[in-house]
Amino acid sequence: MTIIHVIRLALIVAIFVAFLHGAATIFFLYSFYWWFDIPLHFLGGFCAGLISLYFYSFFHSQKSRPKTSFWLLVAAIFGTIAVGLVWELFEYSVGITFNTVGDYFLDTVKDLIMDILGGYAAYLYFIARKIHKSF
Repeated sequence: MTIIHVIRLALIVAIFVAFLHGAATIFFLYSFYWWFDIPLHFLGGFCAGLISLYFYSFFHSQKSRPKTSFWLLVAAIFGTIAVGLVWELFEYSVGITFNTVGDYFLDTVKDLIMDILGGYAAYLYFIARKIHKSF
């Protein structure tokens, strides 16, 4: 599998997330189904993890040291956390932090955990497909 497949997969997942988010906004799915944002955060984390791994592998390929699975995991998780935190700050700054169940803090923690799980899934995908060796 070439690296272009990673970018293509990340783009497909991002478009799918955008479509689901748009549908959820139009049809009030976030209000009707309290859990609807959970798979979206997982998929968003998966997309962020793929992009983080792409950039890490691309910039790391210039160095002579081999890419270890530990550093790939670190890149996936920290890249995903960074994107997740930016998203949560964006939600807060534009005032779309309404929550139908629980409080805002717990919802944010749940969202970040789902982002991280998605980033971890991207790492597992990256390792299983041996994509890091194609750089």
